[in-house]
Amino acid sequence: MHPGPTMKRSMVRALVAAATLALAALPAHARCTRVVFSANPDYPPYHWAEGERIVGASVALTGRILDELGVAWEARSVGPWPRVLKSAEHGKIDLIVSLKPTPEREAYLVFTRSPAFANPMAVFVPAARPIRFDDPQDLVGRRGGRTAGDRFGDVFDRIAEQRLTLEDADSLGVNFHKLDAGRIDYVVTGLYTGRAQLVQLGLSNRIVPLSRPVNEGFIHHGFSRRSPCAALLESMDTRLAAALESGLANRLLEEALQDWQRRGPSGRRP
Repeated sequence: MHPGPTMKRSMVRALVAAATLALAALPAHARCTRVVFSANPDYPPYHWAEGERIVGASVALTGRILDELGVAWEARSVGPWPRVLKSAEHGKIDLIVSLKPTPEREAYLVFTRSPAFANPMAVFVPAARPIRFDDPQDLVGRRGGRTAGDRFGDVFDRIAEQRLTLEDADSLGVNFHKLDAGRIDYVVTGLYTGRAQLVQLGLSNRIVPLSRPVNEGFIHHGFSRRSPCAALLESMDTRLAAALESGLANRLLEEALQDWQRRGPSGRRP
């Protein structure tokens, strides 16, 4: 007796359901065979662009973790920071490494609970023109600079939007040259990143961070909500926590800082 149309449809539905259950039972990484990730191309020693690649501490840490998971990966430079964020939003890359979670970004990224690195934010000023900074309100009426797309925490970002004058630039180097030339009064960026960039620009003696940080921040990994590789979130989170606890994350950050400093000062404007 041959099955009728109704029975055939039931069999097809049963097969589809069985296949779906089988897929769900697979390990997370079996559904994500390759991770393309990127980062701010101008954020040493955490990460920076070298040609079409992103390198630095974030890449070293993430690459180790993905190697442990048996997942192929590529650290790709896709352009300026705002374009990196848009690439993840539209699912053109799978992961952005080492960035600050914000409500805006959480709309298209799912973040690890564990941070990848500590990343305190600082105000940088000319050594010859220091300013007082005890609170973001102290910056009201002054001209500041930041890299386009950067965020510094809910409190500072809210005050910045409402009361501060912050000029966006495509790179931190451009901001530091504007600061050195007196076109702006301060620059807000990560403490380690700012120090690394100043060494490269040969401006370490002319521009300095203020002693009080904007915040004692941390940066996390964010998977694109459009990527199947978001299934790796829990595995990534566990290994990031272990890397922080063991000191591996800090060691990789120090190694990347030394690598960046070996490049030596450069007077070339970005």
